[in-house]
Amino acid sequence: MSNVTNTASRSGALRFALTMILALVVSVSLTQISSAAHTPPVNGIVVGVETDDAGALIRFAVADSSGTIHTFTIFNGTEYGLENQAGDRWVSMQEEDPSEAARRLRDHRERFAPITVTSENGTAFSVVEREEGKLETNLGYLFAVFAITWALFFAYVLYLGRKQRVLQHEIARLEGLSGK
Repeated sequence: MSNVTNTASRSGALRFALTMILALVVSVSLTQISSAAHTPPVNGIVVGVETDDAGALIRFAVADSSGTIHTFTIFNGTEYGLENQAGDRWVSMQEEDPSEAARRLRDHRERFAPITVTSENGTAFSVVEREEGKLETNLGYLFAVFAITWALFFAYVLYLGRKQRVLQHEIARLEGLSGK
């Protein structure tokens, strides 16, 4: 009886494992299909802002790290999440305040502040502060700070060791004078 239970248990575990693998494959396939349908976000700096006669934002241009300029049109549902120089975050939609959107993008252009634009077919859906950085660039700075910190630490330890030897020599000299 235990053999039958053991075999049924293994068979159930095998089915469960195969079901999980199949679900994972389907999930990855659907993710790849959905990501292929959407344009990847563009990270870069604002290089141009175009407004209408009332000062409302019509379109803007962003240059990415390779120097490619991407031009985006705006629609009423475009969402913004931008910060000013003081770090105050402004969250809004195009239809709520189109002239403020133009002002904020001009401010980003003047400060060379990076943004991330999510779009499809040249129409911007969201414009936010830069979301993605290059980790490899930051690792070089991290290593440099790490190396400098350790070098300063060892220099300080050597300095303290030298001072301690001077003090020990001075104590020995004073003990020699008082012993005479």
